[in-house]
Amino acid sequence: MKILLMSNIVENSAQSNPEWTAENDSGSFSPSGLMYIAGYLRQHAPHHEIKLLDANLLNYSQEDIRRDISAFMPDIVGMTVYTDILYDTFETVKVIKSISKDIKIMMGGAHPTNHPMETMEMPGVDYVCVGEGEITFAEFIEALEGKRELSGIPGILWRNEYEKYYSMIGTGAPTGIICSSRGCPYRCTFCSKAYSSYRSRSVDNIMEEMQLYYDRGIREFMFFDDMFNLPAQRALAISQAIRSKFPDIQWCFRGRADQITEELAQDLRKSNCKQVSVGAEAHTDEGQKELKTGKSVEKTRRAVQILRKNKIKSNTNWIIGLPSQKSEKDMDDLIRVVLETDSDYVQFSVLMLWDDTQLYREAVETGVISANLWPDYIKNPIPNFLIPAWEKYVPRSIQAKYVRKAYRKHYFRFRTFYRQMLDVKTLTTFKVKLRGFLILLVPLFYPVLRVFKSDFSKRKRFLAIQN
Repeated sequence: MKILLMSNIVENSAQSNPEWTAENDSGSFSPSGLMYIAGYLRQHAPHHEIKLLDANLLNYSQEDIRRDISAFMPDIVGMTVYTDILYDTFETVKVIKSISKDIKIMMGGAHPTNHPMETMEMPGVDYVCVGEGEITFAEFIEALEGKRELSGIPGILWRNEYEKYYSMIGTGAPTGIICSSRGCPYRCTFCSKAYSSYRSRSVDNIMEEMQLYYDRGIREFMFFDDMFNLPAQRALAISQAIRSKFPDIQWCFRGRADQITEELAQDLRKSNCKQVSVGAEAHTDEGQKELKTGKSVEKTRRAVQILRKNKIKSNTNWIIGLPSQKSEKDMDDLIRVVLETDSDYVQFSVLMLWDDTQLYREAVETGVISANLWPDYIKNPIPNFLIPAWEKYVPRSIQAKYVRKAYRKHYFRFRTFYRQMLDVKTLTTFKVKLRGFLILLVPLFYPVLRVFKSDFSKRKRFLAIQN
């Protein structure tokens, strides 16, 4: 059986900010979920012909997808689907079905898990996978082969008809993406997540996956967990194993600021961990309390200090447009706190009210947004849909202005520029830094650039031209 697992193009995604913001261009990361599914399938059913296609990475158009699928002619196409790329996803479904109605399409990922029936109702979708896909997809393929009953596989819905991945804040080298845990036990009011539980893999299991990358020449790794260092001792055990088994690699992870300890940071430095990203979100403890993050501003600041002391780069992520930010003065105060925190990298985004979050429910209940907004989009996706923002106090246009201002204030400081230049050791790293700088220029000078180019929604295509 021919099986194509694909990550779709992102041309007309829903947006939190109609301007171009640097949050949209943090690098190109491998579709780890599809890779885990392919790895499991190859291990348990090696007789199938399996192909991975990352159409987003390759900057494909729908015609490029048509060409590749026509050449491969798969029996089944498995697609990862997110709510913000629904329009492009279903345009791709039309292309696939126009090639052959016999090609079956299965959709999995965060959106089908949160909205299984709505996904199943979309024309052209044959199957939906709810939840984790490795075992489910393998059993699904067995059912298509006639080896088991489809009805006996939990998590499947159906109709009766039956070397270019890299991080923008890395060196630019090919990067192995690993997910060593799934889920998050916290209940942050702004966060959309597929799993409420938290489960982690064993250290030995993680090392085995890293070995597969290592044997193919990969020497840079990114752990894409939501909560890698939960708790700190878990991260310490992985760091110690990396130091012992892979002394010549470098790596980074995403985690919690309050789990960055002196002991952990010292070992991270020894294992060549180069950068740690933490969610900072709000600039006041009152704002953190409203979001139910369980964090404090001082813990974020302390984490940055500990990491810098141990020569590890820090990246903090902040949200503009929170309900606690009731005026432009509050947003100016956020920028002041960001500069005082002084992390090496920063990321800013306008608050996105995803439909499975507590903040979204509060927004509907208080009349900040319409209750029909998300349901209407899910039933009939449109290009470049604007993800709802919290505009009770400050309009989206002003929030967008402060995204630009925040980036400008941080990255156009001498100390930030100086630190970035100290990191440049190779030509490849210089090119990555230069590209990151050019990306920053677009949102900063967006109002001026709009005079010359009205549509910046197709960001990857615009950058491809520049390269």
